[in-house]
Amino acid sequence: MNQSVSQKLDMRWLQIFLLSLFLSYGLLFLGWDAQVSYFLVAIGVCMATQTIWILAKDLSFHSLKSAMISALGLCLLLHTASIGWMALAAFLTISAKFVLRVDGKHIFNPTNLGIIAIILLGGGWVSPGQWGSGEAVYALFFSGAALVLFGVKRWDVAVSFLASLFILESIRTVGYLGWEWDVVLHKFESGTVILFAFFMITDPRTSPNSRKGRVVWAMAIATLSFIVSQFFYFYAAPLVALFICSMATPVLNRLWKGEIFQWNIQPKTQNI
Repeated sequence: MNQSVSQKLDMRWLQIFLLSLFLSYGLLFLGWDAQVSYFLVAIGVCMATQTIWILAKDLSFHSLKSAMISALGLCLLLHTASIGWMALAAFLTISAKFVLRVDGKHIFNPTNLGIIAIILLGGGWVSPGQWGSGEAVYALFFSGAALVLFGVKRWDVAVSFLASLFILESIRTVGYLGWEWDVVLHKFESGTVILFAFFMITDPRTSPNSRKGRVVWAMAIATLSFIVSQFFYFYAAPLVALFICSMATPVLNRLWKGEIFQWNIQPKTQNI
């Protein structure tokens, strides 16, 4: 029977602080203020939906922290055609955690599933260039790296994904097409890529339990992301790759056994 991995501190507080900081930066310096109503809807619906599920399943309200992280992720990544689409994204993001489950864990990263669902339904999109390429991107990189290194202990996922994607991009861009290295490096200056690498695929509750499984999983996401972006020209390639590869997580968990991550919370709280 797998044992829980406990944390001395609940690192979700740090995630909420960092994501809130980046959202505030976007509002103050990147012109996101026109989307305030969308952000409020995303946060409100996520928190309300989580509360309903908590009451229905008699869970602890500690899990509201996870809902806030999901809500902030939607605010930072998803653009929708209307407030109604954002509300639907928030509802699907939270509800899927309780409905789509295998071996006591939800299969999909909640924010990823919500974004992919709305994109497929034609009500939203992701804007890779909304962060620009300045100080905000570097702040995202270093804070995200610190979080996974010292917090959720999923550095292997971030490193495997970024290294694999960098190698594939370098082989095609520099080796095959003969372009300069600047072209490759520019692709990794995207705030969306950094958010994805450090704040989404490193989610300890949806990544595989074992290190070997996580490395294989991250490399598969990088490879699929490369294929989708290079040959199908889909701008949200990493999100699509994560959605598809998440279906293999239960298989990897059974193939390579590992300890199930749990947040440092009260026994009544199921890690939702």
